[in-house]
Amino acid sequence: MKRTTLLAIAMVLFLLPDSGRAGFELPALSEVLHRLNAVYAKHCCFKAAFDQVTVNVAMDLRDHFRGTMYVKKPGMIALDVNFPERQEVVVRGRSYTVYFPDEGNSVKGDIPPDVNLEHFFGFFADIKALEQNFTVSFQAKSPYSEQDKLIRLQLIDRKKSRSTYRILLGIDSDRYTIKRAIIYDALGNYNRFDLSHITFLDSLPDSRFRIRYNRAKDADISEFQFLPKNKQ
Repeated sequence: MKRTTLLAIAMVLFLLPDSGRAGFELPALSEVLHRLNAVYAKHCCFKAAFDQVTVNVAMDLRDHFRGTMYVKKPGMIALDVNFPERQEVVVRGRSYTVYFPDEGNSVKGDIPPDVNLEHFFGFFADIKALEQNFTVSFQAKSPYSEQDKLIRLQLIDRKKSRSTYRILLGIDSDRYTIKRAIIYDALGNYNRFDLSHITFLDSLPDSRFRIRYNRAKDADISEFQFLPKNKQ
């Protein structure tokens, strides 16, 4: 009888919702944003390992990149790509450069004024401006992932009434750092960043966000919507 009772209790516990078993209570949206801002406001910079997947649905293309991301407020981002080939990517303000060190070639350009810089993962360099630039909400279907321990947010561009982009963020529910960012365009293409080994820094030299190259060609930003890039 005791064994049957224990089994019944175990079955009841198994059937409880995930949030009940985990004991995690989803904070109010304002509290999530407050904690997120507080974490990133303490330091000027951070670095993290990134794993990036870029998908073009119409052309059935899928690219995969890995490396290290460096971020310095305000508006400086550098990516050191080590897979599938070495690349150095720098975004400073609205200018960008992609350098292929094995060939000594670079491409450079400027993001057009009508394109929101935030869609080029610029939000990493200005977390405090999320609510200014975006309408932020919980993801309706699943605001919390028990498996990944992530609070899920959705960002819609405030500056354009008919935004062609949306961004989904995964916030670590313990550290309140951004561990995942997925950027969708109007056609369903997306760019997914997964961040790990996030380390906050008190300083990073500006030289970290400069690329020295022998020659560079101008590029149309439409070719580099989701940096870095596989050469064709």
